[in-house]
Amino acid sequence: MKKLVRDKIPDIIHDGTKFEVLSNEDYRTSLREKLIEEAVEVKDSNTRANLVEELGDLEEVIRAILDDASITYEEMDSLRQAKINQKGKFMEKFVMINSNEES
Repeated sequence: MKKLVRDKIPDIIHDGTKFEVLSNEDYRTSLREKLIEEAVEVKDSNTRANLVEELGDLEEVIRAILDDASITYEEMDSLRQAKINQKGKFMEKFVMINSNEES
């Protein structure tokens, strides 16, 4: 099994684990898989401390994806702000109920 790890992990783990450097294409794929992995860990967090840690990990993966795609954080944040202005945030706790669904 291959798993994308942080840059210093090869220097920390000395149990015979092998590491390799990914191609750019495989790196992009692995980053997106890591994004899902970290999002699930955020979802499954059951303490505040764990939630903070997992959100930090998620943020790190997002920043790596931005860097890989040559997108600045400011560029993303500008689009985020525009979407807030157009559609709002998630503060009101609304959920959409499809009228075609059975109750």
